[in-house]
Amino acid sequence: MSVSSGAVAGDLFEREVELAAADRALDRVAGGIGAVLVLSGPAGIGKSELLAAVQAAALARGFGVLRARGSEFEEEIAFGIARQLFEPMLRAASPGERRRLVDGVAQVGVRALGLEAGEPPADRFAALHGLYWLCANRVERGPLVVAIDDAQLADNPSLTWLSYLARRAADLALLVVVTLRSGDPGAERPELARLVADRDVERVTLGPLGATAVAAIVRAGLDANAEESFCAACTELTGGNPLFLRELLLAAREQALPASGESVGALRRIATDAVGTSVLARLGRLGEEAGALARAVAVLGPDTEVVLAAQLAELDPVAAELTADRLAAAQILAPVRPLEFVHPLIGAAVREDIAPGALRVAHRRAAELLETEGATALGRIAAHLLESGPGRDRWVVNRLRQAALEALERGAPEIAAVYLRRALSEPPAADERGALLFLLGVAEARTGRPDAIAHLEQARAEAGQDSRTMIAASGALALPYAESDRAERAIEVLEQARAAVGDRKGTLPLTERLGTIEPDFCRHARFGLILEAGIVLVGLMNERTAPAALARGEELRARLDAIADPPVHLLATLAYYATRTNRAAEAQELAERSLACEPYPPPLDISAVLIATLTIVERYDALQRLCDDLLAAARRQGASQATVAILAARASSLCDRGALADAEADARWVVERTDAVHRVHAVSELIRVLTERDLIDQAEDELERLGDPRRSRSDEMIRFLIARGRLRAAQGRLQEALEDFLECGERCGPLGRRVLSAVPWRSEAALIHVALGNAAEASRLAGEQLELARPFGLPRTLGVSLRTAGLVEGGERGIELLREAVRTLERSQSPLELARAQADYGAALRRAGRRVQARAELERALDLAYRCGGRRIANRARAELIAAGAKPRRDAITGRDALTVSELRVARLAAEGLTNREIAQALFITVKTAKAHLNRIYRKLDISRRGQLASALADQVSTAGGSDAPGPSS
Repeated sequence: MSVSSGAVAGDLFEREVELAAADRALDRVAGGIGAVLVLSGPAGIGKSELLAAVQAAALARGFGVLRARGSEFEEEIAFGIARQLFEPMLRAASPGERRRLVDGVAQVGVRALGLEAGEPPADRFAALHGLYWLCANRVERGPLVVAIDDAQLADNPSLTWLSYLARRAADLALLVVVTLRSGDPGAERPELARLVADRDVERVTLGPLGATAVAAIVRAGLDANAEESFCAACTELTGGNPLFLRELLLAAREQALPASGESVGALRRIATDAVGTSVLARLGRLGEEAGALARAVAVLGPDTEVVLAAQLAELDPVAAELTADRLAAAQILAPVRPLEFVHPLIGAAVREDIAPGALRVAHRRAAELLETEGATALGRIAAHLLESGPGRDRWVVNRLRQAALEALERGAPEIAAVYLRRALSEPPAADERGALLFLLGVAEARTGRPDAIAHLEQARAEAGQDSRTMIAASGALALPYAESDRAERAIEVLEQARAAVGDRKGTLPLTERLGTIEPDFCRHARFGLILEAGIVLVGLMNERTAPAALARGEELRARLDAIADPPVHLLATLAYYATRTNRAAEAQELAERSLACEPYPPPLDISAVLIATLTIVERYDALQRLCDDLLAAARRQGASQATVAILAARASSLCDRGALADAEADARWVVERTDAVHRVHAVSELIRVLTERDLIDQAEDELERLGDPRRSRSDEMIRFLIARGRLRAAQGRLQEALEDFLECGERCGPLGRRVLSAVPWRSEAALIHVALGNAAEASRLAGEQLELARPFGLPRTLGVSLRTAGLVEGGERGIELLREAVRTLERSQSPLELARAQADYGAALRRAGRRVQARAELERALDLAYRCGGRRIANRARAELIAAGAKPRRDAITGRDALTVSELRVARLAAEGLTNREIAQALFITVKTAKAHLNRIYRKLDISRRGQLASALADQVSTAGGSDAPGPSS
């Protein structure tokens, strides 16, 4: 059935264009293609009636419909609109159907709504992703309409999710339709602006009714013989607004005005405030009980159960039921249960008639009544307490704090911040302020507000005897300080926290005030040692603080043997410290001890340190296992930001291992979703990969989008300078490349990075000096690099250094060094570096006239570079082979090497046995996108079914030696 059919459209006048748009959208959904429809217009213009017609038409077609309506109260309840949509669906589902609905990461979405016990979402994105899959799971039963009325009054977390859903709606049999009141301040919020501005959203603006439609309504609702002048006056006075027209006609009927030209003057007098005057007049005639119930509903908001409204109005429940019917007959309340007004403007008129003091008292009383409903009512209790006046009430503070904790755990930090500011204005007792300020600082940090640091500092200052809050606030401050290039202050607050701990043994005193929001280490018995490790780790990340951190790390290392059962934070920090002091074997041993600690995998913050360490010490087998386990845990929680951090770190190791397609896939995924914390890291890795793949223009584009972050003194700048220097060298901009490598060296000195495979600035600078004719300086730098690399003892690091020395030395001695580099790298798990060394070795042999031997090395280099995806090395090896008289092969246009990075990621997961749904959930894409990727993959690999993927992908890069090959990128 169409929306525009008489059975559905009913009394909708002059809405043919709007109804046709709704019909087109429903037709698309019936064909399996989603749509998003935004119905906008001023209050009373008929948006809700049109939305009701869309829902009726959807139901008539057999579609499912999920409904929600925004209100002033929903704005301050985390995921309030989303809960309105999904709670009735989940409650009505059978046990088996519920299991299907909450399958996979959808369970995270259900927990974000507080509708299921379990671990809360890991972050905001986890909640959004989980709610998307809850909706997607429902769509599997059949086409679905998600209808939201008055979206300008929806809570921000729900709007953010709605925008996330709308961007993916096209891949589902789903219609998202929302109404939006134009001119309302809430309609200007960024969350709604993003939704409305999306290019795939169809926007329909409802205009005023014309004179013909107004006349028809007047004659149908007041007097069939209404005169034209009276109808024209109604059009003028209401501006063609259906709600204003209805209220004007009700007022005219109340005053027994004839529908004639003689009544126009009286009509003008009553039209000034038709809605408020008419509603309050009708309400007054219904008696005190009706007024009390209407005021109770105005305070409690829509979807109010009669029994609750009766309690607030101090009425008998049976009497309240009958009174609600009388209010519906008077067109004040809608004829439905739970109770709601026929239109928000009617409710606003009743609410505005309540005196300010009485309104505050009523909201406080409403909060107390909701207390009996338990934890599920926390958000609603908090919403009412926001409207009540401060009164130094501990109960108010506690409920607002509990609601804030719940909002934080569900991924709604902006709502939590609203609750906490209100709690602080109550005000709380002096011994409670520190904990509230800590929670407020955490909430603001999660939303990127600049006030976060100030409030966390206040929390430290006002914690008093609450050592747990003081230490938690210090831990929470360290990261934002370090990331904002204020490492000195980060260390200072950690040192003050460590001093406050003193020699205390055991765990910190327990408190319910911080919930699960405090840093993990606060719950550890060895939190003092963890703080010391944090001081060292933060210090190592910045060149200004690194010298002192190196000294402090040495002191901590000396104490390690005397520490029984050292925590993983300490072991991982000292493992990383050992890489900074050129002790590879010690770093490997400490990293292995870290990985043996329980629980496993370690917390994300310390796992990132372990990933960096394992990359530096070339333990790629252990690194692959750790990343796989961390990603599996992140996927179970739908944790996007955790996935970002893991993949940013893993991209570097994949590039080291020669898995360039996988490294590019990881880096691009992160760049598309990253925040400022990981952006420099991810873009640096992406530039590095693109340069190796000879995609120079793309690398330059990524560099331009990033901008120049060199004002930072963070160690992330080391990675950036190396990547940009290599790009500049590939572009032939040798002087600029040299400047980057030398600046990298200047920054490395204070950081203690005397030699790292990840930062071979001496090798890079030496080769540029050779190209520029600066032989003496090139020889000095290459000699220093080799002198440092030999005691480090790891094949990749040593092989890269030997290759540089051979190129700088030249002649027979140079050939010997290049041969040693190749033999050394054959023991590594770095096939790309082996290919590079083989290409240089082969080129040197060709120049020395040993063409047969040269061709053998160059063919090996070409084959290995080709399988790594290292087009730049492959092109050079191919050119050298041609110069040596050979005929090298061409690039593939089919097979594994023809897969794009996105296709390769999907293929890897499918080969591991993941379903399309699991692939989509893991990669944060839609099922339709996963299917489309697989169809292209099958064509390129010339296979017809999923079971053939593993063997088709078997032609992958194998390591040149070592204990394992690059594992699949999951």
